[in-house]
Amino acid sequence: MIPYQQAFCLLDYRIVSHFTETCIDLGVFDRLANQSLSVLELAEQTGTHERALHRCLRGLAHFDLFALEPHPRPFLTKVSLTEVSKHLVLTSKLSLRPWHDFCQLAQSKKHQQRRTLWTELLRTGKSIYQLGRDRLFYDYLREHQAIAAAFDRAMESLSQIEIRDILQSFDFSASTHLTEIAGGNGALIRGILEQYESIWGRLFDVPDTIARIKPLLRLEAIGVDIHAPLPNIPGDGILKRILHSYADERARIVLNNIGRAMNSGNKLYIFELVEDYTIRNPYIGIKNLQMLLVHGAPGEHGGPGERTRDEFAALLATTDFELIEVRSLPSIDAAIAVRR
Repeated sequence: MIPYQQAFCLLDYRIVSHFTETCIDLGVFDRLANQSLSVLELAEQTGTHERALHRCLRGLAHFDLFALEPHPRPFLTKVSLTEVSKHLVLTSKLSLRPWHDFCQLAQSKKHQQRRTLWTELLRTGKSIYQLGRDRLFYDYLREHQAIAAAFDRAMESLSQIEIRDILQSFDFSASTHLTEIAGGNGALIRGILEQYESIWGRLFDVPDTIARIKPLLRLEAIGVDIHAPLPNIPGDGILKRILHSYADERARIVLNNIGRAMNSGNKLYIFELVEDYTIRNPYIGIKNLQMLLVHGAPGEHGGPGERTRDEFAALLATTDFELIEVRSLPSIDAAIAVRR
């Protein structure tokens, strides 16, 4: 991890504690005390939602709490404990469970009530927003414009180091037109236009977000629904940290809508984190858990979250695009696809 990612993890490490505590309470660690189980078997034995549990385990595996043996069918992934998580088993000789029990009893009643939402998330696959506010996350933002504006600013702030790395690592000088899809405040496309005076840009996002965009020469901002047919994309396209918000079923709709708006042979730059099961990365672990918390676990393949290279390739193969390259940057990765 780079220092920026370390600082981010410190700010949001509580999400790891909450999911770990919930797995303790649901008996996930105890069920694995003497044997490995598939995600499906573990979900059946603990009364949890297999897609939510799968994504939770993927996130916590980056903190050495679970060892995973990937399988082409995600719910057949084998799960076992590690030398770290064995201390969270009730019957372990050096168990930390008495300390966990004390910590739970010492918490306020309000905190205990809030924690029930995390249990329901793993039992139902519904997000915290669905359980606590009866809304999907993006619907909630549309109904609360002040929070939506704060979210835009937060995303722009989080993007600064990634935008720096993208601008330093990619040469867009051959492009005449670039379109950023679901680009929020447009920080990335603005940065590109400022660096390349010959490029014309387009920015797509929901109308409420577009209404908050400050005008910029050579940038056309258009209100759209990325789940519906899109306006023409005259050159290459950019998606930054969008697909990880959706399970494959919804991501496939977005990609096909983008593909139909683009010309054959043009590129789509997908800037996201590319997960690798063989590398422990707390930053990717927390991002996985964030997506589960905020968006729940819809779909047949484990819900939203960070994807591996093979998962990106499989997803793109079912759309109008073909994966041609994956490039690792210091703060983010790039999956580059070409429109068939």
